[in-house]
Amino acid sequence: MHGKTVVRAALPVVLCLAAVLWLVWGFLSWPVAGKVFLTLVALLVAGMLARHRYRQQRPVQLADEGEIFPPDSHTGPVVLVCGDVDDNMFAAGQTRGTAQGWYLRIAELTRLTPFAERLLARTPTMAGQLTVMYRCLPDQHEDEALLRASLKALRVQMKQLRDLTGYSVPVVLNTEFSGPETPWMVVRGNTVLVCPEDEPALILSEWQRSPQTVFIQPYLTQATLLLHAVMLDELGKADRLCPAIRPFAVTLRLGSVSTSAAALWPRLLFRQTRIAPSGRATAYEPRWHFADAVLPLLAPYTTPLQGGKTGCWVVMVLLFCALGAIALSVRHNQSLIRKVSADLQRWQAIPMNHYDPKAQALHALQQDALLLERWQRQGEPHRYGLGLYPGNRLWLAVQQAIDMYVPPPPPPKPKPKPIPKIVRLDSMSLFDSGKAMLKTDSTKMLVNSLVDIRAKPGWLIVVAGHTDNTGNPKLNQSLSLKRAAAVRDWMRDTGDVPESCFAVQGYGASRPIATNDTAEGRALNRRVEISLVPQADACQIPDHTQASSQDDGASLQNGE
Repeated sequence: MHGKTVVRAALPVVLCLAAVLWLVWGFLSWPVAGKVFLTLVALLVAGMLARHRYRQQRPVQLADEGEIFPPDSHTGPVVLVCGDVDDNMFAAGQTRGTAQGWYLRIAELTRLTPFAERLLARTPTMAGQLTVMYRCLPDQHEDEALLRASLKALRVQMKQLRDLTGYSVPVVLNTEFSGPETPWMVVRGNTVLVCPEDEPALILSEWQRSPQTVFIQPYLTQATLLLHAVMLDELGKADRLCPAIRPFAVTLRLGSVSTSAAALWPRLLFRQTRIAPSGRATAYEPRWHFADAVLPLLAPYTTPLQGGKTGCWVVMVLLFCALGAIALSVRHNQSLIRKVSADLQRWQAIPMNHYDPKAQALHALQQDALLLERWQRQGEPHRYGLGLYPGNRLWLAVQQAIDMYVPPPPPPKPKPKPIPKIVRLDSMSLFDSGKAMLKTDSTKMLVNSLVDIRAKPGWLIVVAGHTDNTGNPKLNQSLSLKRAAAVRDWMRDTGDVPESCFAVQGYGASRPIATNDTAEGRALNRRVEISLVPQADACQIPDHTQASSQDDGASLQNGE
């Protein structure tokens, strides 16, 4: 019994705790420290609730050792019968069980809620099966005020029962009147069913077609008037402390029951119809007093509910966690959509020829694509789930944008530095030995050799003379310069080239290209070299001042 009580107390708390932890760890995007803090708070609250529920659901000491409860396996309506309950009704014992419902006797109206509390402490699942049947015998009530007080006490008990279970327990108003015997009549809304024993139910209009019902009609009319004027009127009064009660159904039956001439029903009947009450009473078997016909109507509304009010709280917590998870999932997915959309908009806003910003935007899209691809392979995080994850659609848009990327063209290759073209002329073919005047037959050689030398702006025509090491170095240097000048003069005069296009240099024997130890080498060293060297201010206008004949910069360019 102790273990069963522990399970009943802990199971709802464990369910709620599991739902809360699922929400915290699955959908909150807080840091781990924040989630751990919320988990500790949830565990503390769950422990306190479980302890409180265990104290509430411990076995209650029964006030009466003879109380009998329905079996735990019973799933039909559990009817708590109170009001004008006598021994004739429960002659066979304090309870009456049938296949459709279970009746429990409440001897005093004030014991209704305590009895229900003991019943639910033993079997909490019966909280949703409870029904209260208030039995009223107008033939035994002489004071209308006392009857109304009893009905008001019923309203107080129903309010307490609602606080105990967490919902409004159905109320059946069960009435018996003296008069000619009739079957049970069940009034549900605007429908009145006549339920003969062991026969199908009939609607009131069909039953009244029978000839024997003509004598019963005045009784039914006056009984209905009394029900509305006293019982239903008192139950339906507005009261801030005791809410009004609208009965689930009203059951009515006529028969030879014991009556008092001063009671409410005989007086009303005689005053309205002049029918005097019968002084005799018939002893009916106990089941005659039970309106079993109302049990099938109660069955859909009285089903087992785990824990009563506790079940409602569990459902509310689970619903809150489910709605919270959906809301957080929507929020996370909206944040993901906003981030990827912002990256796509930035990508589209940058022109294709802005290569550096475009590369940065491409990097952001590639990071988004890698993240979405990893979630496609491994599954998206739980907080993006619940069928709201738009990853496949986002990945397709990102991948299409990446595929449209056109890389920048390769940087242009640096232009090779122009290498001066050098034309070498044999000095002995142009000049006599030791002379600086061109031979008369050297013109053809000069024309053939200098055909590719063209004067143009920005290029300097450098004419350099060289000798071997035979003789005086100073005389050799002077001779080489004069020979270069002679070639320069021929080119200037022959091609009508401005003098600003030329630079004349004489190196003597300082820059040999072969050895001077042999006759062949010395013949190679005796030469005049003509080359084009780039120079910004060269060869501009004919009247420009002639460049210095000793242009060291030009001499370095020819590489000799």
